[in-house]
Amino acid sequence: MISSEFLRFFQTLNTADVPDGVRKVANLVWDNLDDITPLGTAQGHRVRRIVDLAQSNWDNLSIEVQPLPEHNAEHLSTFSRLRRMSVGPFRGFARQEEFDLDSRLVLIYGPNGTGKSSFCEALEYTLLGSVAEAESKRFRNQSDYFKNAHVNQFSAPVITGVGDQGKDIAIEVNEAQHRFCFVEKNRIDSFSKIAALAPAKQTELISTLFGLDAFNDFVRNFTSDIDARYIDLTGVKAAQLAEKRRTLEGATQQLETGKAALEGLTSEEQTLASGYREGLSFQQMVAELKGVDQTIGVIRQLETELLTPISNKSHMTSVILKELRDSIEMALTDLDGKQKQLVEASQQVSFKNLFEAVVQLQSSSPEQCPACNTPLQQTVKNPYTHAGEELHKLEFLSVLQGVIAKLEKSISQLVYRVSQVVSTCCQFLPHENVLDRFREENGIALWRALHQLTEEGISPWALLEKQVLQLEEGDKKIEEAAKLRKSRQQELERLRESERQITILQTKRSTIEKAIAADQLLIDNFETENKQLIDEVVSEGVIVTKNNAISIAYAQFVLQLNSYKESLPQQLIENLGDIVVTLYNAFNRNDPPGEKLSGIKLPLIQNQRLEVAFQNNPERYFDALHVLSEGHVRCIGLAILLAKNINEKCPLLIFDDPVNAIDDDHRESIRRTLFEDTFFAEKQIILACHGEEFFKDIQNLLPAQVAAQSKTFSFLPRQDELHIRVDFHCAPRNYILSAREHYERNEIREALAKCRQSLESLMKGKVWRYVNKYGDGNLSLKLRSATAPIELRNLSEQLKKQINKADFNNQNKNTVLVPINVLTGLNGESREWRYLNKGTHEEDGRAEFDRVTVETMISALEQLDQVVS
Repeated sequence: MISSEFLRFFQTLNTADVPDGVRKVANLVWDNLDDITPLGTAQGHRVRRIVDLAQSNWDNLSIEVQPLPEHNAEHLSTFSRLRRMSVGPFRGFARQEEFDLDSRLVLIYGPNGTGKSSFCEALEYTLLGSVAEAESKRFRNQSDYFKNAHVNQFSAPVITGVGDQGKDIAIEVNEAQHRFCFVEKNRIDSFSKIAALAPAKQTELISTLFGLDAFNDFVRNFTSDIDARYIDLTGVKAAQLAEKRRTLEGATQQLETGKAALEGLTSEEQTLASGYREGLSFQQMVAELKGVDQTIGVIRQLETELLTPISNKSHMTSVILKELRDSIEMALTDLDGKQKQLVEASQQVSFKNLFEAVVQLQSSSPEQCPACNTPLQQTVKNPYTHAGEELHKLEFLSVLQGVIAKLEKSISQLVYRVSQVVSTCCQFLPHENVLDRFREENGIALWRALHQLTEEGISPWALLEKQVLQLEEGDKKIEEAAKLRKSRQQELERLRESERQITILQTKRSTIEKAIAADQLLIDNFETENKQLIDEVVSEGVIVTKNNAISIAYAQFVLQLNSYKESLPQQLIENLGDIVVTLYNAFNRNDPPGEKLSGIKLPLIQNQRLEVAFQNNPERYFDALHVLSEGHVRCIGLAILLAKNINEKCPLLIFDDPVNAIDDDHRESIRRTLFEDTFFAEKQIILACHGEEFFKDIQNLLPAQVAAQSKTFSFLPRQDELHIRVDFHCAPRNYILSAREHYERNEIREALAKCRQSLESLMKGKVWRYVNKYGDGNLSLKLRSATAPIELRNLSEQLKKQINKADFNNQNKNTVLVPINVLTGLNGESREWRYLNKGTHEEDGRAEFDRVTVETMISALEQLDQVVS
């Protein structure tokens, strides 16, 4: 099935717009189909295998489209039916068996496990060339599947058909013509489970219905493309060289960038030099600041200069000394005047002391005079009050004494400052300083010593003034030196900043020049160092080009293969809608019009649903899975398969055990559709089932004459045999044929029992339908109890009565009445009827049955069966 469908897909590639590479991939898959099919997408097994095959054979692969086999080119049947089949050893057949199939109807009965499927697989093998079950079970070599396990042998079945003018014709494998001859219950079962699947999966069930699920799995196991995980599309060496060339391109770009950076750096250097001093070059600036050879740079010179410490200032000034001298002299003059005033008032000072003493004694003798102890009341003046008044008058003396004390203190402080000046002079001018001897003096003595004239007529004070002036001049020089030093420090900081900028620019230049040198070396040596790699890339290019061609062709191939798979459902059910509706309604012929279909929409693309419209509302479509039972869905699946069989004009219709796929409610209508209606009147039907009742009902549905012409085989349960047991002469299940056979063997009682069953089948089945078709099928029947069956005699009389009515609209009704009258007699007590009924019961002492009467009844049943069928 996979190979046949793939070959049909192959034909779609025979157009000018399909690249040669796609056909190459298709030929590669075709040539290695058995090897590739079992492989899936897991770990990339299939795509890796395809890559290996493609790389080894790409140049030798054909670009021609594989043709269909000649016998598949036309869908015209070369035979009308099968005549015989020889099978074995094959599957369950341990030895060869010959099956006579020369009939329009071949019926095969047997319980499960008796070998019916082996028979049907033999048919499938001879007609299609393969067996779908073998593909689904992943047999890489189907011969292993066909071997009989007990004899370990396989012989291909041989089938012969009926050709023109009834001649034998060898039937060749023709999958395209015969694939729609088969109807399998498994496919119908899968179709009925459509409700459990998502809408996106429902289109696949159309393919599953036609047995293409193996092909769908085959297509799904192709990875969408061949990427770098499975094939080298860029070249390992090329990638290495490309990486190196990217490095080279980077080096070239960096070289240009480095040169541009050097130009910019030169500009920065000149800008820095010009900012330092106009007209100076950068190198001159570097030499001046940092020095060159044995020449010390300006920065080093300044640093050395600034390392020399500056002298401390004395902070002595002539002005300060003069002010100090004037202050002392003024204070001495003032002190002298105050002291003279105090001397002049010395007597008053004594009285002041006296009065103060009196006041102080008041606390010890408050009531008596402190001098004479006279009570205060007896004194002329209160001594205490008088003393207070006098002290008040002498307060100016206290003030004068306080001023003198302050002047003395001030003079002492001023002279101390003079001593400090002397000390400072001795400290800053220590060399043989004559003032050194005054350092131990202090107070007014120091002042007087400094103003005493020496033998040279010069006072020490004059020397002090001279030395202070000298120190003052020195302080001015130190201050100027400090100002100069600050200026030098600022200049050093400016020069150091310039030096830092120089260092930055020199570092940049060094880094750039090193990078330029490295890049230039890489560029200069690239071709030499990579010569072997460059040569390998040239050789590798041919392989990479081929690999890319393979990858592109494979991706296009998978795309077209998936497109073909997606289009299969539409191709398979194209133009089937009307006949599907007709067949479905035939299967449900007893349903009211509201449950019969007027239209159907089959899912053709993803997310489409199976939709149906009913005859009572033909414009409105419903989701079939919502409104139909599982049994009705199975009917749709069977209708699609049978419609395809009709549409393809298949000469055969082969059922493999349809009983399980069809529910009880529909079996009778499906049997009538197959054997009574005209849909399949020209087709040979081969039906295998495991249901004996189904097998029996089919034979009794058919006219006895047709049933007699059919071929029937019974597959028997195995009895410790390794070979399939087949009864090639099984007893007919048709009641009339069975009655005739029993009669011919003089088994009269058994013949009468079959006559009774035949009459019941004819009356309930065929005659009642005949009456309902041409007259009034509503009967009035009497039952003996609620559970009693319809009495055959009563039913027969009622039907005969309806046929005898004048308004019964069938010109040939007399041909039906004649055998009924024979069977029923003129009335219910007729000897013939009692005789028929009597033959079905066990009695003691029964008289022997009359062969002539039994012959008459069998003939009447045969006649009735013929006219109502």
